[in-house]
Amino acid sequence: MSLVLVDSSAWIAFFRGDAGAIGRVDPLLRDGRAAITGAVYAELLSGARTRSAFENLRTLLRSLDWLDEPPDAWDRVAEARFALARQGVQAFLVDLLVAVTAAEAGAALLTRDRDFSRVTRVLPLDVTVF
Repeated sequence: MSLVLVDSSAWIAFFRGDAGAIGRVDPLLRDGRAAITGAVYAELLSGARTRSAFENLRTLLRSLDWLDEPPDAWDRVAEARFALARQGVQAFLVDLLVAVTAAEAGAALLTRDRDFSRVTRVLPLDVTVF
């Protein structure tokens, strides 16, 4: 079974009790297929409302498989952003970092952010937007 990098937008919907997100993230957690990366980890933790929530979230997220950025991540982010810009598409650096990390690891990406669909124009990435 391959890993699925769960993007911040999917986690936020999951934690807010969105049925669609729960239906997609719960099976990944149950099967040990949900993965995280540094950018998603930092985004989620920074949004915690209390210190207790921060610590609980940190414990949960640290239990997931961790996908490290590839050594050339920023070169690849720059290439992807350049290629997208030539097509008239703007992309956020953090989104591209997440996408590059997932692509390098051979992991799919689960997100609610439709912007990731455009990234597949320049990166070999299996994206599920829900």
